[in-house]
Amino acid sequence: MKKLDYDYILFDLDGTLTDSVEGIVNSVKYACAKLGIRIPEQEELMEFIGPPMVNSFDRHFGLKGEKLEKAIEYYHVYYKEKGWSENKVYPGVIDMLEELKDKGKHLAMCTNKTFFYAEWITKLFGFDKYLDFVGGSDPDVGRTEKHMVIDYTLNKLGADKNRTIMIGDRHYDVEGASKVGIKTIGVTYGYGSREELEKCGAFIVVDTAKEISNLF
Repeated sequence: MKKLDYDYILFDLDGTLTDSVEGIVNSVKYACAKLGIRIPEQEELMEFIGPPMVNSFDRHFGLKGEKLEKAIEYYHVYYKEKGWSENKVYPGVIDMLEELKDKGKHLAMCTNKTFFYAEWITKLFGFDKYLDFVGGSDPDVGRTEKHMVIDYTLNKLGADKNRTIMIGDRHYDVEGASKVGIKTIGVTYGYGSREELEKCGAFIVVDTAKEISNLF
């Protein structure tokens, strides 16, 4: 296959750079317990990974108004104290980032995670050595959807959309990137399946971090 020719590579965080299931799931469970509502089974809890948390609590529990606000507040109580660090880097990710940086690529993060959590995790795992910018959500300014974070990151980088590609593990990444006019490489080692990624229009789907660096 011909090597891909892109200058800017944007990475999702959860399910792409790190496996953050433990921290997110524990934070959701904590919020449910504090609200006195049912605690979902693991399969349902996995659906909380990827979309904005406010959307997930509404979708799975029908929470609105003050109760939804309390759910988000409780979620962040646990996540801020413990959840953000209950996390681990996927095999091969650091080597992949290093190889891409050595090839002269501009790397950045695009995540629906709140921007300061993204920055904490970036520093925890040493991603800051490789990333030119960390883009996260910010509800205070209305930046809550994936396409908004991608567009914000592109603007901060001064990146040409025709020279930029997204890498992510869920349809949210593919759809968000498509909305702003860029393609996505899907990864199957995260939380989405090859079927999901191909169905929503991923440009290429790979199974390992090593395959990502080999594409460029």
